[in-house]
Amino acid sequence: MRRVDLAVDASRSDSAERTGTEWYSFELLRAMAAIDERPAMTYYHREFRPDWPSGSHVDHELIRMPRLWTHAGLSLRMLRDRPAALFVPSHVIPVIHPRASIATIHDLGYLHEPEAHDQASRLMLDRTTRWNGRVASRLIAVSATTRDDLIRHYGVWPGKIAVVHSGIDHQRFRRHDPSATLSHAGITRPYLLFLSTVQPRKNVVRLVEAFEQLDNHDLHLVIGGRSGWMSDPIERRLKQSPRSDRIVRLGYVPDELVPALYAGAAAFVHPALYEGFGLGILEAMASGAPVVTSNIASMPEVSGDAAILVDPHDVRSIRDGILAALDPANRVDLVERGARRAAGFTWERTAQLTLDVIAEARRGRN
Repeated sequence: MRRVDLAVDASRSDSAERTGTEWYSFELLRAMAAIDERPAMTYYHREFRPDWPSGSHVDHELIRMPRLWTHAGLSLRMLRDRPAALFVPSHVIPVIHPRASIATIHDLGYLHEPEAHDQASRLMLDRTTRWNGRVASRLIAVSATTRDDLIRHYGVWPGKIAVVHSGIDHQRFRRHDPSATLSHAGITRPYLLFLSTVQPRKNVVRLVEAFEQLDNHDLHLVIGGRSGWMSDPIERRLKQSPRSDRIVRLGYVPDELVPALYAGAAAFVHPALYEGFGLGILEAMASGAPVVTSNIASMPEVSGDAAILVDPHDVRSIRDGILAALDPANRVDLVERGARRAAGFTWERTAQLTLDVIAEARRGRN
């Protein structure tokens, strides 16, 4: 094995059913592997996947340890391989780690919406964030919102944090005719799209209430995403809706269907109560869907002037935002502004900025 210049925790990219932070890990590590001017890297994995990123000066190592993978398995590799630096794109820095250790922090939603997490989850997330803030030489925040939360709630020195926005895959998310894919999946147009893990902080119940107030009885609401924490009351509410015959609950959406769902949507509606970034906003924009999202947390930062912003606590505001997005007089402008906004977010840019932060950490600079 080559000398390990940069060790990378690739475990979150190994999921068979990727969502938010797992897609971040996969896409970022793939983009990092494609950059010529970078250190030799070893990606440490939890399980084998045929789509492991390839590239010159990239090695892969599988750590077979079902429990204590990070603090035992990865720690032992750090002790053995003595890397110059370690990058953790999601989760936690192991107890044994090099001086130059860098971690990405995605969000602190458990502080803003504590009732949306069980007590054990809140405790675990608080401890891992506090640990990362203490032992990392640099932290990457995916948004200014997350950076500010780290400073406010954990007292992290601002100079320790670099804001590096996530990217999107423009080959995958683009304007195209999705008719054949949607027909094969049994999806009827027109529809509003919600696509995220179903949990309280995603505000699905208020979205359903806003949908119920719309007069358009041809419109469907497609809700895609696996069930998350405390989702049972939300799932019951969907079934009890007077418009339940117009609500399509997809569960986890296969990778090949996601771009078509975005491209075929009359609007993408994401009225979350909190997001550290909100990748779906940009994916929908790149796919040609008008976007309705919240006016709080990171969502205005990500969407810029290219989305209709609503008060996520106000059902009427969500309803009015949907109506504005459906208005033909607004649609063309929203779609064009969305395309311009999404074009500025690429994984290549995210990868290069991430490697720059890692290089600064290796030089001992903040």
